[in-house]
Amino acid sequence: MRGEEIDTTACESRRPLRDLILLLPHMQARGIGRGEFQIDWASAEPALLRQISTNADIAMRTVNRGVAAIGRLIVGISPEVGTGEIPAENIEALGWLLAEISDLAATAHQIAAACNRYTSDYAPDTPTYIPTARP
Repeated sequence: MRGEEIDTTACESRRPLRDLILLLPHMQARGIGRGEFQIDWASAEPALLRQISTNADIAMRTVNRGVAAIGRLIVGISPEVGTGEIPAENIEALGWLLAEISDLAATAHQIAAACNRYTSDYAPDTPTYIPTARP
């Protein structure tokens, strides 16, 4: 896998969560025993790690802001929940959604931190862009 040399402004994703997911198949995994695998960060191209890190950071920030906005909305509708106008199962579904996307944000943070650990001294003269995988 080799990246293409292009203008850095083209590397900024308009769909960071989607691109994060579609860049992860470029990563190699290695067995660490008993059917468990770990991403092999050290063997990846620095340009790929930089793109994954950027997308993970933006996705994490977006999820956190969205969770905060949903929290504000729930506070605003709390009287309607108490009167039964909004069914309790809707609030339960929102709770499960918030739990899942918060786990996503935490995982994105771990991915960004791992990528940053392996690219702390990466400063290319010409930026490289790694195209996303196809779903």
